[in-house]
Amino acid sequence: MSRHEHETIDLTPTTKSTDTDPRPVHIKYGDVKMDLPRLDDSSQLPTSMLIAGMTAASQGWNNLDDDQKLAFMATMLAWLAREYPRFERELDRKSGDKTLDIGRIFAAWAKATKDMDPKASSSSTSA
Repeated sequence: MSRHEHETIDLTPTTKSTDTDPRPVHIKYGDVKMDLPRLDDSSQLPTSMLIAGMTAASQGWNNLDDDQKLAFMATMLAWLAREYPRFERELDRKSGDKTLDIGRIFAAWAKATKDMDPKASSSSTSA
């Protein structure tokens, strides 16, 4: 056995920064108000969402096949349903097209995150 097989690399978690924008994305679907983590801040995102996001980002959304897109959306939906049980009931009770409504929620979430990015707003005003 080499000397390296028994060495442990001890890593300390990074310190949470107070420089990140803690504002959540506020989305109201029917009667359910959700405060969702910003999609551009990994310190606020649950690990399951990071995994799904990295998988999609590594290939680019337009390069994913339908099964991969559904797997991504299923991960996000599972997290939403777990965090907001009333959301699932609202979706079942009021939605005429659940897939469409879920897509609209994700699109609004992504747009609101982008709109909150100070770099995005400063570059659009300077152009």
